[in-house]
Amino acid sequence: MISLENVTFQYQNQTEPTLKNINLALQAGERALITGPSGSGKSTLGNLLNGVLPEEFPGELSGKIMIDGKNLAELDLTALSFEVGTVLQDPDAQFVALTVAEDVAFALENDARPAAELHQRVAQWAEILQMPELLKQKPQELSGGQKQRVALAGVLIDDEPILLLDEPLANLDPAAGKVSMELLDRLAKERGLTVIVIDHRIEEALQVSFDRIVVLKDGQIIANDQPTAILQSDVLLANGLRESLYVTALKDAGVDVSALVSLDDWQ
Repeated sequence: MISLENVTFQYQNQTEPTLKNINLALQAGERALITGPSGSGKSTLGNLLNGVLPEEFPGELSGKIMIDGKNLAELDLTALSFEVGTVLQDPDAQFVALTVAEDVAFALENDARPAAELHQRVAQWAEILQMPELLKQKPQELSGGQKQRVALAGVLIDDEPILLLDEPLANLDPAAGKVSMELLDRLAKERGLTVIVIDHRIEEALQVSFDRIVVLKDGQIIANDQPTAILQSDVLLANGLRESLYVTALKDAGVDVSALVSLDDWQ
């Protein structure tokens, strides 16, 4: 579903590349957590996949990126928007309408879909995301978790096969974050989505299952493995990231975590 071969990106006016020789492949339906310390290039990688780079922020891009069998170099932003749906760290930044219903319908409205279809699809996604009572409210007046649901509906209403979330836990309290991750897990399973979550809050993200964790540092992939293998290694602590607290507790209790299976399944 996603393939990057020897991808390097350098922003205009910068002296060094932000991403260096990235090689990564994700199969359809996979769920990947991309993490790394501040400045590692993880958000830049996400912005390459959704077309923000180099469209909005010019720079030099080399290598090959394939999205759902299509060469990214041959896709314009409109075509790419039907492949990758993005939920931003701050959902307020992507609201464009005065009510939730209008905001969710915005993508279909831009596609000149019939009014009857707009109403039907908005109602459908309101039920899927358990928010029919929010449709007449203003998006800006909702809680953080509710805003995220509205943003999800607004991108998934176009049936994109790939969902990219940039720091989805940043503005949520622990309880709302857990609900949000469980909702994402359900959507991914029910709709067969390929999901990419970019976040450094590893323990909170692992409240649901991922197929792999990809760790970046200084613009390079330094680890790409199943969550249990990553948690059993020292790659997180060695690169300025906090490992899950329960893993630290197990180590402090003298448990050999290398002998444990499904270390990421702590629920």
